[in-house]
Amino acid sequence: KVLSPFHWSAYEFCISQVMCSQGFSTGCHYWEVITKDSDGWAVGVAHEMIGKRDKLGRTEHSWCVEWLGPKKQLSAWHKDQETLLHKDKPLKVGVFLELQKKTVSFYSINDKEMLLHTFEISTSNPLYPAFWLYTL
Repeated sequence: KVLSPFHWSAYEFCISQVMCSQGFSTGCHYWEVITKDSDGWAVGVAHEMIGKRDKLGRTEHSWCVEWLGPKKQLSAWHKDQETLLHKDKPLKVGVFLELQKKTVSFYSINDKEMLLHTFEISTSNPLYPAFWLYTL
């Protein structure tokens, strides 16, 4: 479940992934994704250069945090590079996109807010909220 007024795009991925039809090129933006009922998910941002077969965080065109794998671990992904976060599974993920600072930060929203990871963004293209959820 996504807590936002976003409209999700008809952009057709070849995998179970969606991208918002509204992109951001200026300002600060925040949204949340409820992840507590999913065994596997990724929450992030991408620009429209992402390919229809590209999974979030696996290209230079997207950044995400992900809960997946046989060990069920939390990771941050960009350019197909994984950073293990060594944190518990968030019940909800908050995403804070600060385009003037060129950063995207991910927060665990459980009883309190906790920073999971911050990426520096190396693009001036508009960015779009994106995610995938499995086994709801």
